[in-house]
Amino acid sequence: MRLGIIGLPGCGKTTVFNALTGSAASTGDFSGAERGPNLAVVKVPEPRLALLAKLHRPQKVTQVTVEYVDMGGLSGSADKEQQLGDAFLTAIRPVDALVHVVRNFPHPLHGPADPPGDFDRVETELIISDLIVVEKRLQRIATDRKRGKREDPQELRLLEECRKTLEEGRPLRHQVAIADAPLLRGYTFLSAKPMLVLVNQAEGRAGTVFPVRSVETWPPVLEIVGKLEMELAQLPPEEAVEFMTELGVQGLARDRVIVASHDLLDLISFFTANEREVRAWNVKQDTPAVKAAGVVHSDMERGFIRAEVVACKELEAAGSYAAAQKKGLIRLEGKEYVVQDGDVIFFRFHV
Repeated sequence: MRLGIIGLPGCGKTTVFNALTGSAASTGDFSGAERGPNLAVVKVPEPRLALLAKLHRPQKVTQVTVEYVDMGGLSGSADKEQQLGDAFLTAIRPVDALVHVVRNFPHPLHGPADPPGDFDRVETELIISDLIVVEKRLQRIATDRKRGKREDPQELRLLEECRKTLEEGRPLRHQVAIADAPLLRGYTFLSAKPMLVLVNQAEGRAGTVFPVRSVETWPPVLEIVGKLEMELAQLPPEEAVEFMTELGVQGLARDRVIVASHDLLDLISFFTANEREVRAWNVKQDTPAVKAAGVVHSDMERGFIRAEVVACKELEAAGSYAAAQKKGLIRLEGKEYVVQDGDVIFFRFHV
């Protein structure tokens, strides 16, 4: 899973990046054109791996990871002439979802807090960027038509729908059928990407309510005290726990963002386990067993025979894989079985 952190200058994006990753990237007001991206890979905490490791005593335990990409601040411009830079687009287009940081504290250079206004400015910039892509493609199709080249009517119809939605000032993520259309995946539209909004609060203001216009159009929202979370993330674990206890902080924002991101992308976790490796894997909800096998290895999907499945909770209650077998908890499932969160799966295959 790859998440792109975006926002206006001064919103605290890089502070949030440091908080989520434990990094020490330099903070400050930079535009996307002034610096390259900050990158970090974070292992996703998964307590169920500890149980499986205890049962199998493997040589290796592998967690799912999240890659964060932090770019310089967007301009917030509604001017088509001020297009997003190539460096920004190259870094941000491949991400699976966007984490949009909005400021809810006064800034000496950028003025008083205006979370709804800041959100709208960035949303507009993403919409304009996508509209430029759509218009260029439609112009190319028109030119090719004059030369006798036939267009794909379905692609043309989808692009026309995109243009209509974008010209109305709406992001493509509001049109799920368009955002998920296979013919449009190659365009990697920014406004089609799932988005999580992080409201960056000043210390002492966590839990305060800020005015939100058209809240029904907002993506999911989490609050974060970026500066405090960055300090906690950079402390040794024991000191961080002690500090959090003193402050009454229930948990790190890092973990809340990971959970929210999984929900945003409809991801669940399943596990494979043996003496060599215990490993967590992410798949979309409603993924059939044969496709989950392909996530582990393409040969498993190609030569799929069956899946031996047990729920992690049932395995824990049984105490061992052998005990789970004796109790009849190990199920044999076929290709169409829908993988559930927490499944421990052994794939039988032959190629």
